[in-house]
Order: sequence, then C-alpha cells, then structure tokens
Amino acid sequence: MLKSARNAHSALILITMYRYQLDKSSKKFRCPNCHKKRFVRYIDVETGGYLPIEYGRCDREINCGYFRKYIPEGRNFKNLNEIPSDIYKLPNYHPYSLVAESFNTIEKNQFLKFLKQKLGQEATQRIIQNYKIGNAPFWYNGTIFWQIDERLNVHGGKIIRYGADGKRFGKLNWIHSYLKYQKKIENFNLEQCLFGLHLVKENDKPVAIVESEKTACVMSHYYPKYLWMATGSLNGLNRKKLLPIRDRRIILYPDTGVPFKLKNKTPFEQWEIICLELRVEGFDIEISQLLEQNATVEQKRKGYDLADFFLV
Repeated sequence: MLKSARNAHSALILITMYRYQLDKSSKKFRCPNCHKKRFVRYIDVETGGYLPIEYGRCDREINCGYFRKYIPEGRNFKNLNEIPSDIYKLPNYHPYSLVAESFNTIEKNQFLKFLKQKLGQEATQRIIQNYKIGNAPFWYNGTIFWQIDERLNVHGGKIIRYGADGKRFGKLNWIHSYLKYQKKIENFNLEQCLFGLHLVKENDKPVAIVESEKTACVMSHYYPKYLWMATGSLNGLNRKKLLPIRDRRIILYPDTGVPFKLKNKTPFEQWEIICLELRVEGFDIEISQLLEQNATVEQKRKGYDLADFFLV
C-alpha cells in the first residue's frame, strides 16, 4: 500500500515536471538559428499545442547545436543547485539618466556631423530627438544607438564609430561592457530589442525594419510614412523582437548581399524564411523585393542597403 502510494506520488511529480517536452513525433520545423528543417519543438503535453518557435532543439548537433529549454514561469526551486544552467535570466536595464548624459557631447559626434552635411541641421536634430542618438566621449566619440523598448526600458547602448564619409570602422562596443570594465557594474544580462521600438506608441504608421541603425535614421527622413526600426544585424531578426509590434503592419527591407558560405543564402533569403514563418503565426508581415530586384551584381557584392541609394 505504502509502495503503491509512493509510485503514484512519483508519477505525479513526473507529470508535473515534464508537462513541456520535446515533440516525440517525426515532425520537424525550420531551426531559428540555422534555418534547416531539422528543428524539434517543445510541446505542451496537456493541450497538445506547440510552444513558441524559439524553444526546442536542432538535430544538427555538430553544424548548429541550437538548444533552448523551456522553463515555465512560476516554477520554484528549493536551492540554487536545482536551477538549470540555461534557465532564462531576467534582462537588466540601464537608468535613463545615461541616455540623457550621452547628449552632453553630441557636437563632437562624427556620425551626426555627417548627417548634418547630408540632411541638414533641422532633420539631424529631429533624428537625434526621435531616436535618442548619443555620443560616447570615452570611446573615441563613437555613436551610441540606444535600444529602448515600448515601455521606455533602456535595454542597451551599442557604440559604433563612423568616419567623415559616414562609413563605420573599428570594433563596436556596448555601454554595459564599458561599465563593467570601469567596475561600475558587476553583471549585465543584455536582452536586445528593436532599435526605435520606443517610438511605436507615438504613431500608428506601418513599421519598416532594416538591419542597421544608421539606415533606420536616414530612411526616417527620406520616407517618413513608415516608422523605421532596425534589428542591429542580419541575424538580429527574430520572433521575440517582433512580438511588441505583432499587431502592426510590418515590412522587411534586408540589405543586399551574396550567399553566405555558412548558410548559403543571401540576406533576402534568410529574412524571407523568417517572414514566412511569422506570417503563418498570424503576423501581418511582408518582405520587400525592392533592393533584390533593382541592385546590380556589384552593389549586392558590396552589401548595399537602402541608405546607400539615398546618400549619394
């Protein structure tokens, strides 16, 4: 009797622990990392429904190795040793005072000098105010692109250096990395959001998404009918970043480019895969073929983006 009760109790624990499991069927999805159709998703055993696409494991363990476990909210642990090493950590945010402080030396910023030359004083000032562009005197007067979400949480500050020609050079840096180096903070869990996301509550324009922060700033001047945001990189486009704008119309404008050796796909093809997956989930999203159809072979080889066609 006692043994039977123990077995029942153990079974109950197993059911509780493993409500969310990797799908045991043969069905595979496209991996959010390598985009091969070898991805096994987590499933809710009770409802039979799949969890969000980022949770699961890629079967290409050697060539990809993507694996993100699902840790349900509200799960309690008796001690720190029970917490899985890959448990989701809450993001850290910077105080908004750092954003305000970054305006103090704005006149020394090379990128903004370039914009004034191309777009004029008034347009540049509008871009500074809208996108909260800052200057980093401690990093060669690099440009600080603050990532601020729709709730005005400051996720991070990416620092990029630009020359007089408006081209970036050197290594990029992050505000939290500098603060850690200065021993002003110990740890910082960076969770990036779309650059320009904080503007989403100020208007109901369709959202246009590009790769670079510079392009988002420039296109906000030339094509203001859209609300321009940036992923920060080719690999920066993902479902989680787009969740805050799920109910908005979204148009993707990837850079031009040639197929990458690792994925053997152009930037357009990589974003097109993500676009199709999100559309299936109900996102009102499309991808523009403007650059893909009109850029020359040489322009694609150089990786032209929208801004390159306007800043001539």
